[in-house]
Amino acid sequence: MSDINWDDLAENAAAQTDSDFNTQMASLTSLKVTEIDNFIAQSNISNANAVKVLKEINDAAKSNNQKAQAITSINNGVGFLVGLVSKVV
Repeated sequence: MSDINWDDLAENAAAQTDSDFNTQMASLTSLKVTEIDNFIAQSNISNANAVKVLKEINDAAKSNNQKAQAITSINNGVGFLVGLVSKVV
């Protein structure tokens, strides 16, 4: 039985997930995938936390104040949101 390099496997999976996330973000905005890559890196936010921010923004059941409070509790969420608004608007 051949040895499996679990570290390489995990790194490849993470890279694929990041690529898929960036492609989907690009399709939802007017940004290119390379711009999404740079934007995520500059925001210092994980993809998981970026998704949390986007879910909060999309939650129609919450008031703007509730959304703002939720986003402030997400690590680097506010910086990501401010950057996103500056790119989209």
